[in-house]
Amino acid sequence: MALILPAVRGRRRLLIACILLSPACVDGRVPSPLGDGPPARDDSPVQTDSVVYHLQRRPSEYRAYVSATFTNRTASPVYFARCNPESTTPMFGIGRTGADSTKAFFSDIAWACVGGVPTGKIVPGGSAAVRIPIGSVDQPAMQPPLTPEQLVGLLRVNLLLCRRYSEDSDFCDAMPEAQRISNAFLVTY
Repeated sequence: MALILPAVRGRRRLLIACILLSPACVDGRVPSPLGDGPPARDDSPVQTDSVVYHLQRRPSEYRAYVSATFTNRTASPVYFARCNPESTTPMFGIGRTGADSTKAFFSDIAWACVGGVPTGKIVPGGSAAVRIPIGSVDQPAMQPPLTPEQLVGLLRVNLLLCRRYSEDSDFCDAMPEAQRISNAFLVTY
């Protein structure tokens, strides 16, 4: 059965189609359209395992995981800020990019690290991969309320890579952002 909604455009059309056709559209959440499709993969220094991620409803949360890998293609070591001395992966952030860069974004991930942790090292030819949770646990008491649109959109991972070794990751002399960001990827419901 085809559904034709010629007089309704954009998100409203998607919402109507969602309400009429899809049992997956629950809790008033509307899937984010892919627009012109997923972003093209570029040659960013950090590469993700996909260019599209779908938040999945789980008990008390919407969640997906991004795997992001940095490979040191230089002749010198690259250092990274880390949360504890045993960690073999860099600290990271995640944020909007491109046309979505001015829209509100929410992530329930925050770093709470001990001080005095020396930076880690990625040797020439070596790599570091991180698994990054995206989405959020339910936020029923959040004011103003969290909206579905604040969890989705065009994003990039930003690893905390450092220009040089430091005895304390809190004092990482961060490399320029262009040398430590991932390709763009789309997060949708």
